[in-house]
Amino acid sequence: MKSPVLLTATDKKQQQLAKFCFWDEVEQLLYIDARKLFPKEGVVSIIGWDNMMMNAQLIPKYPSYFKIMAWSNDPQFSDWRKQIPQWVQDSCALFPSHQMTLLHYAGKYPQVLELLDHAPMLAWRLITSSLHEPEIVALLSGKRAQIAETVGWPGKAETIKFLTNLRLRWVNTEIAEQIETCLLDEQRLSALQSLPRINSMALSLAARFPELIGSQLHHALAQLPCRPMQCQSMLALLEDAYRVAEFLNLDNKTVNKIGNCRYLVEVTELYQAWLLLTIDKLSHAKVKLHSANQKHLQQRLTNEPMMIHGLEDWMSLSQIQQHVWLTDYVENAQQSNEAVLVAWQDEEGIWAALTEAHLPEKPQESHQTMRMHSIARVRGLENCLAGAKQLSTLHLWQASRVRQD
Repeated sequence: MKSPVLLTATDKKQQQLAKFCFWDEVEQLLYIDARKLFPKEGVVSIIGWDNMMMNAQLIPKYPSYFKIMAWSNDPQFSDWRKQIPQWVQDSCALFPSHQMTLLHYAGKYPQVLELLDHAPMLAWRLITSSLHEPEIVALLSGKRAQIAETVGWPGKAETIKFLTNLRLRWVNTEIAEQIETCLLDEQRLSALQSLPRINSMALSLAARFPELIGSQLHHALAQLPCRPMQCQSMLALLEDAYRVAEFLNLDNKTVNKIGNCRYLVEVTELYQAWLLLTIDKLSHAKVKLHSANQKHLQQRLTNEPMMIHGLEDWMSLSQIQQHVWLTDYVENAQQSNEAVLVAWQDEEGIWAALTEAHLPEKPQESHQTMRMHSIARVRGLENCLAGAKQLSTLHLWQASRVRQD
């Protein structure tokens, strides 16, 4: 159950620390020599799992960013790690920080170990709070609702039920913020009580679209296995669907069809139907989107982003990609905030991005003020999301635009 999130440069660097470990079996102590890779940390030591359960000394302050459960199993490190129950390793690996501290607390205090099993997010929140160890120990003898209240969450049964029902494969900053959003909003928290299982897709939907909590779609998504890109794709699809529904000024009964869907593919079908309605709304009698129009646009695209001009090209691109760029179509660019649609193609398909050119908050003193281009949205064929390659291409184009301006 290791995190599927892409590793940062620091993550990759610290994984090498497994090669610089020494396991003292007699002392039951793991030495981590970080002097070459992280000089400021020096040599870090952590006692073995068996020793954690017996050692009465205060838990030391470990480097919070060490994701020790993601390190490779080099022999010396593996000797220390094999003592730890696999489910404990997996639970600590869920979190982006304080893995060593969480592990030590779980080994030393059975109440934290139980909390890690039933409500891991609450265990992590508790040990990452500003509380000192004696204060944490005092809380462990009370109710979980009291722990939740002390760490800044509502101290009630609904909070504990929500945290217990969470089924997450990883926790990053975005997911932690989504949990916070749902916990601190009484309506969201109350509506989520009906879900017996809350995975990252159900959580993301609740945080971004509270009107869909408890809907048929929400219940269906809560039962599915999910990965980071699936959550991002789901949110993007729903944002797109609501955007075009607002543009078309659809009535509530029609918009509510989104929540009545059983699968995301049904949401996609609704969205594509609304794409055709948008084209009909914007096109006049003489503007027809034949396949020739689309083919002509495709032939003009290269691996360098080019700006898309004119309603016909905006329509063609919308049909090619099955994405309603037309809701953002502007014929007369505003002086201070200009929407620019660019498109290009690579071996993975045809891509487009909506950027907004605007003046920086603090204009330069020179007579030439560079305009900034912020990315509003990026989509590929069949409305898919861009990857690292496409974002890199777009960022290079942005940099060139700044130089030209």
